[in-house]
Amino acid sequence: MRIILDTNALNAALSTVTKALPVRTTISVLEGIYMKADRKRLLLRCTDLNIQIETYVDAMIEKEGAAVLPGRLFSEMAKRLPGDTVSIDVKKNTAEIISGSYRTTLQCEDANEYHAMNEIEGESIIKIAPVDFKNMVRGCIFAAAQDDSKPILTGALMEMSSDSLRLIALDGYRLALRTARIEGEAGADKNVVVPARSLLEVARILPDDGESKAAISFSRTHLSAVGGDVKIIARLMDGDFIKYKQILPTDHVTRVRVNRKELLDGIERVALMARESKSNLIKFAISREMMEISANSEIGRSNEEIPCSTIGDDIEIAFNNKYLVDVFKALEEEEIYLDFNSNVSPCVVRPVNGDAFYYLILPVRLFTGA
Repeated sequence: MRIILDTNALNAALSTVTKALPVRTTISVLEGIYMKADRKRLLLRCTDLNIQIETYVDAMIEKEGAAVLPGRLFSEMAKRLPGDTVSIDVKKNTAEIISGSYRTTLQCEDANEYHAMNEIEGESIIKIAPVDFKNMVRGCIFAAAQDDSKPILTGALMEMSSDSLRLIALDGYRLALRTARIEGEAGADKNVVVPARSLLEVARILPDDGESKAAISFSRTHLSAVGGDVKIIARLMDGDFIKYKQILPTDHVTRVRVNRKELLDGIERVALMARESKSNLIKFAISREMMEISANSEIGRSNEEIPCSTIGDDIEIAFNNKYLVDVFKALEEEEIYLDFNSNVSPCVVRPVNGDAFYYLILPVRLFTGA
């Protein structure tokens, strides 16, 4: 294999595919970057066998072929290449790399030994506006569990029908649910659980301003998504997701309409004091036209009043401030609803219009003197 390509284009491609390099593996060839020169393009691919990312780069192909270069080392070298172009010449098990005045050699592994994930035959295909999918992931995935005590909760549930997609993530303290319109196969109702990491990578490769719909394909065990010259294949998670609908409140005693940005700013100011305490706790005292936010610690007390419109009973309730901030930062709406039943029942965050999102946040029990 002998090729010449643009250094910046190479680095952009490496930055994309190396996100799938395994952190640790017993299969040494997977620590490398698979490269295949064919016609006028260079294919780059990395996988840890749970997720695979590949992309193409335009190149001058002087000799076709394939090789596996050391992943971490080659990508670090590429960032520091001095020339505008780089040539890669692979002979047997050695790659010679030249850029400007820099020249180096790297030992390669046999491309025939590389363990690529299989292409999937899509049993179901959905088409969704890239911006909608990006917003769903950004507004939902923070609620996925961070530890493996319940592995299935480190992923998110995708519920698909012929015209809508729901994405649900929860970690035992909060639940995030987003809904978007899609185009799908008639009657193609399907539920799958996708690792949070894979969803983030799929969202990352989709164009920010794409006018055409993004296509995501599903088989029984994998999903595949394409964005521009980048393709991702990801393994789905085994097991049943929590039956989340059983924990969603069906009514409310108190409904508060409030400006989201004013509430977020107030919480973040008061949270500076909350972080000085061990509990990271902030309290709401909600009345007809005012919401008081407060926090205590050993070194002081902070409070702020936010105007609101309340229907129903007054209520005092407390939360870990991080769970509130995560939700309000994920939204762009000017005003939102906060629904409550009691000071030990979850708070539900809803849009004033429509059903694009639904968040559930568990409170912290208030004790006398808290």
